[in-house]
Amino acid sequence: MSLERKCESVLKFALVLLLGAHLVWALPGETSASEGNTVLASVLGSDSKTQAPDFELNDLKGTAVRLSSYKGQRPVLIYFWATWCPYCVAAKPGILKLRQEIDPKEMEILGINVGGGDSLNRVKRFEEEHPSTFPILFDAQGKVSRSYGVQGIPLFVIVNKEGQEVYRGNSLPDNPMKYLK
Repeated sequence: MSLERKCESVLKFALVLLLGAHLVWALPGETSASEGNTVLASVLGSDSKTQAPDFELNDLKGTAVRLSSYKGQRPVLIYFWATWCPYCVAAKPGILKLRQEIDPKEMEILGINVGGGDSLNRVKRFEEEHPSTFPILFDAQGKVSRSYGVQGIPLFVIVNKEGQEVYRGNSLPDNPMKYLK
């Protein structure tokens, strides 16, 4: 390998490291998919955005809820959680407050119990004691959680009207509407 090719390889590697460091340190505690994709697109030459995986799950009454039914209508905040997760339980008052501040016609909120370590009956009992003002869905097989790459909970994902992820983070954003502009 020529010296010129070695230098080129080292420069490409350094660029990837710097980009990774920027994404990790510039956005602590949250990842804006649109910002990350913009940075990656400028380096990699693509302008594609992350499409949110579609899903259909039943709410606690047995009614099917499909993410794609909101496409073109309104954005959706997805909240992945579990009854046994203290951080998830601590986040719930903030979500309930958000539901009061943002009309369901402006943004839907869907709480998805990840299923692991919970049963449908346990989730129903939890909801009786701590009622939600938004639909709670049960991911019994964990398929939706896997399709979204959930590795830690709570996980908040904002999906815009076009069905694209515009926010992903372990904390509820102070102003989720800012990610939709």
